[in-house]
Amino acid sequence: MQEFEIFVNEKLFKTMSPSLTGDQIKALANVPSNYELFLMHGNMSEPIGPSQSIDIKNGDHFRAIPPGTFGDNNATASARKGN
Repeated sequence: MQEFEIFVNEKLFKTMSPSLTGDQIKALANVPSNYELFLMHGNMSEPIGPSQSIDIKNGDHFRAIPPGTFGDNNATASARKGN
């Protein structure tokens, strides 16, 4: 069985699974389950849903960020309205 090396937030993790869900990747990297996960493609990123299964490739890079970091959340919406 092949071992795969992936990176989450630039830290190396190893797995024997040829495919993982977003939640499994976050669990492997000890990232909070409510974080948003993205598969990086150079300067581009692809969102990975919690139950979305992806085929793992050696050297894949992922970013896990707190929810609401991008887009419109309550804190940023209030700040823009001047509240």
